Amino acid sequence: MLTEEEKQYALKKYVEFLQHPSISATCEGIRETASWLKEFMEELGIKATIEETGGHPVVYGEANNGGDKTLLVYNHYDVQPVDPLNEWKYPPFSATIENGYIYGRGASDNKGVLIARLIAFSKYKGNLNFKFLVEGEEEIGSVNLPNYVERKKPKADAVIMEGAGLDIRGRPMIVLGVKGLLYVQLTVRTASRDIHSSNAPIVYNPVWELIKILNEIYDGERVKLKGFYNDIEPLSDEMKELIAKLDIDMEELRKSLGAYKLKSDIRALYTEPTCNIDGIYSGYVGRGSKTIVPAYAFAKIDFRLVPNQDPKKVFSSLLEVVKDRAEVEVFGMEKPVRTSPNAKVVKAMINSAKKVYLLDPVIIPNSAGTQPMGVFYDLGIREIVSAIGVGTPSSNAHAPNENVKLENFYKAIEHAYEFFNEYSSV
Repeated sequence: MLTEEEKQYALKKYVEFLQHPSISATCEGIRETASWLKEFMEELGIKATIEETGGHPVVYGEANNGGDKTLLVYNHYDVQPVDPLNEWKYPPFSATIENGYIYGRGASDNKGVLIARLIAFSKYKGNLNFKFLVEGEEEIGSVNLPNYVERKKPKADAVIMEGAGLDIRGRPMIVLGVKGLLYVQLTVRTASRDIHSSNAPIVYNPVWELIKILNEIYDGERVKLKGFYNDIEPLSDEMKELIAKLDIDMEELRKSLGAYKLKSDIRALYTEPTCNIDGIYSGYVGRGSKTIVPAYAFAKIDFRLVPNQDPKKVFSSLLEVVKDRAEVEVFGMEKPVRTSPNAKVVKAMINSAKKVYLLDPVIIPNSAGTQPMGVFYDLGIREIVSAIGVGTPSSNAHAPNENVKLENFYKAIEHAYEFFNEYSSV
């Protein structure tokens, strides 16, 4: 348990961190926040440096306690933009506390998680070695992280990613992996400018050409790219058992998503790859009419991938379909990763969660989304999990009025502390 003095110190640092804007999309406050974080890590006895990446810097730290195990702790100090500003109850970087909650951009994703882990580290007295890698570009796709990690090659026995938080019932979640990602934009251009629609009989319309390509990629049920499903790793009995235990109310989930209806069960969310159109645009979309044949049309598409699918292979198959009919831009490419439920880091995470929350944690084979786990997997690290979060589904991560219940922040500190002890001895 934390003493009142420890709680006050942790909250003071949490507030300070939140009051430093660090919006990676606009660069606001990035360098200042990285400097603050480096100084705080040094205050806790971590040997910290600010390291350049070609973009926003990484704050990297090490603490050698003389043990034979090393834990790499990954987090990010950057946050999402605050728009729409008029929907915030309090200024987004005020770190306002009200009725046991703290409000501010980054409170849940990811500054509260990082502060909780650092405070837990300051309490830890064992011989586990630590490496801290805190990037400043997670919210813009970790664009420079792969090259940085490839150069740095930090060695570790296990990695804990930014925290997965608590579910709607207050149970701690332990996520064993992530889906991979291929994010592209397809642009079809058929003219140098918009053309009067009376010329439609003799000119190509880029929208219809784009629709043809999209229909060759996905038929509404299955992805049609060559070999897309060939490499998918079959679900083990252990993974099937984990999914069966998830106990998720699908109607409750539907309502929380604001969806009118769901098209599949919970198993698909975690184990099936997807092809999704994020946005599509062309021509005149204002009020009234404007009779034109547009000059261009584009669609943004993301593929979420499951273990053994390779985003590079999927991209190659996509290019075979598109050929020279469209321009292709890549905005994201990350590998899917899944850690064995029998890994030491998982066992330690489960045991420590039970101690602190007095509840069985929810173990998820992999998230439905993506984190940069693959860059650490490529280093040969096979024990990678996401856990020890401070947020809940109502924390409004990425939205106005992002918030965290202070009780959950303090619990995360206790969980991290117990996990460090469990992992060092497991």
